[in-house]
Amino acid sequence: MRLHYFSSGPRERVLDAVIHAGHEIAGVYVSDPVRWPKVAPTVQIAERRRIPVRIVRRADLPALGCQLAGQTCLSVGFALIFPPTFLDRVGCCLNVHGTLLPNYPGARTLNWIIEQGEQESGVTVHLVDAGVDSGPILLQRSFPISHFDTGRSLTRKTLAFEPQVVVDALAFFALLGAQAARPQRIAEAKRFPDRVPAHSQIDPSRPLAALYNQIRAADPDLYPAFFWMDGEKVCVRMWRPLKPAGEEDMV
Repeated sequence: MRLHYFSSGPRERVLDAVIHAGHEIAGVYVSDPVRWPKVAPTVQIAERRRIPVRIVRRADLPALGCQLAGQTCLSVGFALIFPPTFLDRVGCCLNVHGTLLPNYPGARTLNWIIEQGEQESGVTVHLVDAGVDSGPILLQRSFPISHFDTGRSLTRKTLAFEPQVVVDALAFFALLGAQAARPQRIAEAKRFPDRVPAHSQIDPSRPLAALYNQIRAADPDLYPAFFWMDGEKVCVRMWRPLKPAGEEDMV
C-alpha cells in the first residue's frame, strides 16, 4: 500500500516496521524537529531511504489535502489536528492512538491510565474524523499493566507494542478497506483532561494505599507527587529496592 506518513514524536519504530512490511512510503510529514526533537530519528530513516520529508505547519494542511487528494495518510503521533479541509480531500486518514479507545482519548493520557488503576492498556488504529480520537476503530489490541508500572514505563511499553499493531491494521485495511472499521461507543468513554503538573498534587490526609496509583502516575523527576505543609511544597516518590533489571522506569 502507498502511504503518506505523518508524525511529531518518537515513532520511528512504526515507520521502520511499515517499510519492512512492504508498504511504500510516498512522503514523510513532520512537525519542526527544532521544536519536536524526538521526531528526528523518523526524519533520519526517511532521508536514508530517500523518502521526501516535509515540515508541516497547521496553515499548510488545507493545501496539503489538495495535493494528497484521494491518497491514504497514516498519522502516528502527529501533533496537529487534521481539519475538514484536509480530511475531505484525502482518500483516507488513519491514526494510531496509544490507548484502548474510546477510553482515554487526547494527548498526555497515559498517566491517567496509571492513576485510574487500569489493569490493561493497548493501541488503537482508527479512521480520522472531525473529532479528536473519535473515528471508527479499524484494529485494537491490548497488553497487561503491572501494579508497578508508571507513566514512563507505560509509555515505553506502548511505543514497543504499537509497530506490530499498525502493521496488522494496515494488512486488515488493505484487505477490507474502511468499511471494516466499527464506530466507537463515545458515550461510554473514560475521558480526562490533558495532564498538567497540578494533577500530581495529592491529599496527604488519605491513606497511603489509596494514594498509591496517584503517586506512581506522577513523573518522579519532572512532576513528582506533592502536597503542601506549612507553606512548603513536599514531594513524594516511591521505589522498590529489589526490582529486577529492565524495570528501571517502574516503581
